[in-house]
Amino acid sequence: WEETSGVPKSFQEIHQPDPEGWESSKDLRSQVEHFNSELSFLSTLTGINIRNYSKKTEDLTNAEMTENSIKKVLQRHRLLGSCHMVTFQLEFQILEIQNKEKLSSVVTDFNIIMEPTEFLELSEFVSRAEEKRDLFMFFRSLHFFVKWFEYRKRTFKHFKVQSKIFEFKHIWKMKLDWC
Repeated sequence: WEETSGVPKSFQEIHQPDPEGWESSKDLRSQVEHFNSELSFLSTLTGINIRNYSKKTEDLTNAEMTENSIKKVLQRHRLLGSCHMVTFQLEFQILEIQNKEKLSSVVTDFNIIMEPTEFLELSEFVSRAEEKRDLFMFFRSLHFFVKWFEYRKRTFKHFKVQSKIFEFKHIWKMKLDWC
């Protein structure tokens, strides 16, 4: 009986997960859910949806830098996304240099790839953001451009409808006057 009772106990130890492992797994799941809800909130707030993201990191630290406690890392990022009707792809590099006192980061390369559009103003925003290597400027400009485009579209649609109503009333008035 002692031998057989020991078997189920060891079987349970092998096949039952460690409670601490499950807790960390639950923590990870809750973190992922939290990040997804944050991303969804930002997407709703800004209208910007990121469909794909990739990052490659390259350590550029050499032996001399290591001796001086300097670390140099190059990160290559690629984002695919959209903001309402405008799709975009961003490719940028960030060079990070860390020494004993501080960490500094600089965008070394910044390319914005967009489908050709009839919006010349948007092309100007994109060119300016690329020139200044300003990621925030790009997203802010894109968000406000699309937002104001929607406002203009609704306004012109309203005036177009009002114009059609006026034409319709005018034609009917002419027909009634003719009769």
